[in-house]
Amino acid sequence: MDALPVLDHYLWSLNLNGNFQVSKEEKNLKKAIAVGAIWVTLLRLAYRFIGLISTVILARLLAPEDFGVAAIAMSIFALINAFSKFGFETVIVQHKNPSADHYNTAWTFNMLFGVLAAVLLALFSSFIGDFYKNPDIAYVAVVISLLFLLNGVKNTGIVDFQKNMTFDKEFKLHIIPKFISFFVTIGLAIYFKNFWALVVGNVVLKALEVANSFIMHSFRPTFSFKRGKELFGFSKWLMANNMLTFLNTKSPELILGKIISPHAAAIFNLSAEIGKMATSEIIANLNRAIYPGYAKVASDLLKLQKLYKDSIRAISLIVMPLGVGVALVSPYIVPIMLGDQWAEAIEPVTYLALGGAINALKSNSNYVYFSLGKPRIATAELLVRAVVFIGAIVYFVNESGVVGAAQSFLMTSIIMFFVSNAVLRVVLKIPLREQIGLYIKPLISTLIMAATVSLVIDTFTFDSVVLDLVLAVLSGATSYIMSVGVVWLITGKKDGLEKSALNILRAKLKRV
Repeated sequence: MDALPVLDHYLWSLNLNGNFQVSKEEKNLKKAIAVGAIWVTLLRLAYRFIGLISTVILARLLAPEDFGVAAIAMSIFALINAFSKFGFETVIVQHKNPSADHYNTAWTFNMLFGVLAAVLLALFSSFIGDFYKNPDIAYVAVVISLLFLLNGVKNTGIVDFQKNMTFDKEFKLHIIPKFISFFVTIGLAIYFKNFWALVVGNVVLKALEVANSFIMHSFRPTFSFKRGKELFGFSKWLMANNMLTFLNTKSPELILGKIISPHAAAIFNLSAEIGKMATSEIIANLNRAIYPGYAKVASDLLKLQKLYKDSIRAISLIVMPLGVGVALVSPYIVPIMLGDQWAEAIEPVTYLALGGAINALKSNSNYVYFSLGKPRIATAELLVRAVVFIGAIVYFVNESGVVGAAQSFLMTSIIMFFVSNAVLRVVLKIPLREQIGLYIKPLISTLIMAATVSLVIDTFTFDSVVLDLVLAVLSGATSYIMSVGVVWLITGKKDGLEKSALNILRAKLKRV
């Protein structure tokens, strides 16, 4: 597809060509959101593709225990980072007219807390090694502390890429370091043949990102505390969100590493990466593109409500089939991607894929709260999720190990989906029936797809796992696209992603 049809596709996916009259400024905003969605999707796809290839190769070069040591160390890094990650960038994006003092103050606090966090992690590295009864984790923690120093000095000027919706620059900012670090990490894995390849590879990636931030943006930060009170007034809630987000994403590795072993932590870590790669990662970056749009229309509740509903319709059409699809073909994906030594990951991937899809459906809500200046609502939801999730993990891990942790994630995602939608009904004043209607059509099509794929899997079996996967994917994609079309016809051919896709197809056929 060329650029124009793709752009139209995304305009429709966000329903930005709505039936109500909009000003030229609003049309420009919607077009900017659509273009941003394209760039962040390309970024995430490219980023995940490189990461996927890296995982496939490294899973065959390194043992699960190596991944476990690295996963535990990186989870500890994420824990401390949650305290030093203030979310000043989010504040600047929301600010109507930030000054240089905002950028300088953000950089100053990031740098100071980066130094403090690095020192703390290095000092407590021996204790961490003793806690996990693994001296390797202590050595790794010392090296990982360098990530805090690098994070702290990154150029805050690059926030402009998101604020001004110039996501093509953000694409270059992240993809170039990722591409270079891919080859570095593989080379290190061949040389070291242990966890040091993963650890040093992460440090190299971060160093390249910092260097690129100064290459791509002319802003040069200096020390300043002038806007400290203003930035912290909003970011205190974002700090709490970061801490709770950590508990909701990285706590399983820490708990499994302590209660069972680094091997169990590695199984969960890679299971989560595979299970959620097709949903959470892509949607997170679509949300990143949509957030500036939310911020610009936040003063008009009706416009914000419409933009949210249009976003959820598109997200549901993408997320539901991907999550269910990965869950159905997990017995094929795991051995193909990771090899037979990772067979334990098959069942966890199934639960994590379903949970990841459900979680992605509600992930957009936090950006609504941020745009309205109500981050405390997002914090409250994350707190409830953390309590439910960690409580479930501690109980189910003792009962079922890694599978129990994955089941805990799915159960928590289901509970929080209903909680989040109940809160949004109040905040955005969306009627219950209308809210349910956002999910019905893609849900029907996804159930038809699931039934078709299950029938194909039970009926046809080849000697090759790759052929089994190809047949399952083709049958799933075909049945989903056909069912989406039929449901769209039955429900009156309303404007949306379906009509956009049909218009693109017609345009292509005319050129043949």
